[in-house]
Amino acid sequence: MRTNACGRNHWLALAATYGFTVSVVAMADWPWPLFVGGAFILIVVLRSVRYRQAVRKTQAGLAGPGPGAGAGAGAGAGVFGSLFGAGALLIRGTPAATWAGPLLGVIAFLGLFLYLQRFART
Repeated sequence: MRTNACGRNHWLALAATYGFTVSVVAMADWPWPLFVGGAFILIVVLRSVRYRQAVRKTQAGLAGPGPGAGAGAGAGAGVFGSLFGAGALLIRGTPAATWAGPLLGVIAFLGLFLYLQRFART
């Protein structure tokens, strides 16, 4: 039970920081998207060290029938996340960015969290 709650909290934190980053990239003026993007990368690295996902020996094998772009949850989450990042860059600077940026961030958060809950390993 503890590992499920621990994994859920891990995916929740990663998805929330990603949704916030997407919102800031869509709405804020430069250089704030760079600062928030750098902070997001730092959080991901620190959490991967904390949860022992950054190891010397890789766990990858041949691609199975799992979802994503060939390597299970990691690649699928990357493809999924890049779509929202591209969407944030497309709406950036438009009049709709004030309401579409936070909406895109919430959708990115919910979508990524549900995807990681279902397909990622804890």
